[in-house]
Amino acid sequence: MAGISAVEDIRSVLSREIVDAYSPGQFLPNERELAERFGVARNTIRETMIHLEAFGLIEKTRRGARVRQADFDPVFQIFAQHFDSSPDRLEDVLNFRRLTETGAAHFAVRHVDDAVLDRMRLANDRMATAVTVAQAASHDYDFHLGLIEAARNDMALRMYRVMGVTLRFYLEIGKSQHSDTQTAHAQHARIIDALQARDHAALCAALHDHFDHSGLVLAANRSAGTPG
Repeated sequence: MAGISAVEDIRSVLSREIVDAYSPGQFLPNERELAERFGVARNTIRETMIHLEAFGLIEKTRRGARVRQADFDPVFQIFAQHFDSSPDRLEDVLNFRRLTETGAAHFAVRHVDDAVLDRMRLANDRMATAVTVAQAASHDYDFHLGLIEAARNDMALRMYRVMGVTLRFYLEIGKSQHSDTQTAHAQHARIIDALQARDHAALCAALHDHFDHSGLVLAANRSAGTPG
């Protein structure tokens, strides 16, 4: 291995190992050990560590490179700066939510527990009483994240968290009018009731009504020319 190719190859190997074999707080082998393992200079390992740190996989300490708790927000915040906020793209985000959450409904009614329901109720009430649009959108996101958590599908949960920055950005659009927020609060309550009753048909109906309302809010903002 040599040069840029070496850094990319080593980064790929170590990224997989960090996910598969390490827990947050554990330390990677030191630079000398890694250089010997991969047959490269220590400068190549240092550059690889810079990449791994930029991706949020490790943090540098006096004792060496320590594995971090997975956190996708820093990467996605960079992406969000270049997010296409055109009406068509925002409609895609709404439909992503519709596909993900209605797909999760079947599993959510089977696995939901009281702890998740309590978190969803709290998030819903905080959304309704939030002082700022950003706070309301954040609590709205937490509510819907609870539905994904209830499904107990790790891949779906990771994807929803990865999309968190973009979803909160989108959810702010529906918080500019108090009446829309109150409507969402009532619709959320229906979703919670259906989840608590373990009623799949009622949950799907409540979700469809909620996303239809979100679509109308999005269309109204598009007609009014409200910027993203």
